[in-house]
Amino acid sequence: MKKMVILLALFLTLSIGIYHAYSTKNLSELQLANIEALANGETGTSNTGPREKEKCYGGGHKMVCRGINSHPCEDSDCF
Repeated sequence: MKKMVILLALFLTLSIGIYHAYSTKNLSELQLANIEALANGETGTSNTGPREKEKCYGGGHKMVCRGINSHPCEDSDCF
């Protein structure tokens, strides 16, 4: 019984210490500025041109947007 109480106290002390170490961690001004700079200007280029021909699985071709510029583009089905 005594071992159980000691292990429980040790576990609680360790848990509180870990929680305190991670909850009080603050980012510096430089880190915050870097995070903001990385996030600025994100537009997502998944549906932009130009379109290029790509082989389909099992034969045929389809047109696929390459995400190189800001012009809208749509992929096509296999033909």
